[in-house]
Amino acid sequence: MKPDALDCSFEGSARPGAPRVLAIPIPAQPGPPEATRAAARLLARAALAEALGAWLGCGAAAITISSERGQAPKATLTRAAPGDAALAATLAATDLSISHSAGLALVAWHPGGAVGVDVQAVAEAPQDPAERQRLATLYLGQNFMPNQATAQEGRAQTATTLIAFLETWSAHEARLKCLGEPLQEWTPALAARLAACQARTLTLPAALTANGRARRVAAVAWRTAGLL
Repeated sequence: MKPDALDCSFEGSARPGAPRVLAIPIPAQPGPPEATRAAARLLARAALAEALGAWLGCGAAAITISSERGQAPKATLTRAAPGDAALAATLAATDLSISHSAGLALVAWHPGGAVGVDVQAVAEAPQDPAERQRLATLYLGQNFMPNQATAQEGRAQTATTLIAFLETWSAHEARLKCLGEPLQEWTPALAARLAACQARTLTLPAALTANGRARRVAAVAWRTAGLL
């Protein structure tokens, strides 16, 4: 099945050196939930191979995307031919990230630097403000303020609204993925490491948000190689 991938935009997405992010609708599969999750993994990696193949001019069939559980995806060449050394080097320097929520997968790539992407479904988020406040205090820190934060992200420090909380949470998760860090309790040292990553809220394609479709919040984070 060829993935139907759609571009996602964010503040600064057209600038040189910015990462690329695609959204892939994931149709529900018959059977247990794992069947849909497996389809999401396959479609996300197929979308990455298609995008990288088009970017490098080698075609999707020349690229394999790794699928080890708990590990960030990696792209490698599936062939060894004259001139492939340059392609292999470019792929090795291109960081990848994948995130899933119900019915949607996001994929991101960033040549020459690290990248992380995260998507959160509003319907699956904690609905109790007290629980959101507890999570924000534990994982985001009472003084949490992402670098280059918007006013809306700043308000999310108190987790007073669901969307504001999810915007900050998704940006935090994207930064963690960008650094290859697991979810962990907030510390000043962690905050200092995360500050090296830029993060932006994603604007998802209109086709994925129209006609009452499930509301989602997503973010991408990235850094240039050599900054840490």
